[in-house]
Amino acid sequence: MRTSTLICLAVLIPVAPGWAGENALLNTTQSLHAKFYLPDLGDVTWNGGLFGQRFDVCRDTRVPNLWTIFSDPHASHAWDNFLMAAGLGEGRGDGKAHGPSFNDGDFLKWVETLAQIYALTRDPAIDVQMDEIIAVVAKAQREDGYLHTQKIIPQRRGLSGKKAQKFESRDHFETYNMGHLITAACIHHRATGKTSMLDLARKAADYIDRLCQEVPEDLAKNAICPSHYMGVVELYRITHEPRYLELAQQLIEIRSLVPREVGSDHNQDRVPFRKMTEAVGHAVRANYLYAGVADVYAENGDTSLLETLEKIDADVVGQKLYITGMTGALYDGASPSGSNKHRSIKLVHQAYGRDYQLSNLTSYNETCATVGYGLWMWRQFMVTGDMQDADLFE
Repeated sequence: MRTSTLICLAVLIPVAPGWAGENALLNTTQSLHAKFYLPDLGDVTWNGGLFGQRFDVCRDTRVPNLWTIFSDPHASHAWDNFLMAAGLGEGRGDGKAHGPSFNDGDFLKWVETLAQIYALTRDPAIDVQMDEIIAVVAKAQREDGYLHTQKIIPQRRGLSGKKAQKFESRDHFETYNMGHLITAACIHHRATGKTSMLDLARKAADYIDRLCQEVPEDLAKNAICPSHYMGVVELYRITHEPRYLELAQQLIEIRSLVPREVGSDHNQDRVPFRKMTEAVGHAVRANYLYAGVADVYAENGDTSLLETLEKIDADVVGQKLYITGMTGALYDGASPSGSNKHRSIKLVHQAYGRDYQLSNLTSYNETCATVGYGLWMWRQFMVTGDMQDADLFE
């Protein structure tokens, strides 16, 4: 029996408040436009087989080794940056942040993985480790909810200028980092019942909400790999506070405010979302966007969102997807292709290409894009019930 068939048999069940599924990876027990819900995080375990072996490797080797990398100031800098932002260290001794601007978010994704493993193992050492990490993240986060260590470190040292200026560049991944804080906090809460990280997530979401109300254009321009779309929907599913769903809806609407000279296919903001008919630009950013929109549709049932997603889904499946499930064929290219509006043609990187532009020797096919495609296809399956989406996820 295929995995996707097993999934359907397991979860196509009516739900009621308090039933299983409220502590799942995604909680769609109350999502009126989702076709099914998932079992709780700790309800399903692997008993051998290929995926059981992979889980054992992840639990025993891969996840612990990632902590070794993250906590090594000469390898990753991620944990070092949090310590400096919290006022608990000096890093390499120069007091400066190091590493890529998406380091915070990648580290917080790893914390989410810890929480998922804890949900299955109930290992008290992991619980203690998460508590210690969350305490540092709490000290690193600004009181207003902003979290981006590469800016907070110079800010706490009284520096000014570009190095300390928030949202100074749309490529600095600030909302991406805060989005993964929110998602990790939701999973931590479901796995442990604790609110220590959830409190930080609410602060971050409230900060993004204020930006959405006060400077929506600035926020729209800084939606790189928009993990915060998925994050605030999941926060709504936990808190049941309508303002978080309203925020998620507005995050889609304000994309139309991005100035023409700034917007690009690279970041999927050259045209408003509902006018899109194909997958374009940076494949990770695109797939994160589509996944977040699917989450919003699951809650509000806006058919114009689903119709757009289905057009893009068909475009990818029909001519932009490798047989291996990979997306993002191009390392560098230009888009929109063949436009007579020359000023609209801009660089795209690690991106979806033209129809059937699926080279072998030069294919980029970044793993991050594949993860993003999995996030999208699973959510697409949850709102359509279409077995093709389950097969694409698989």
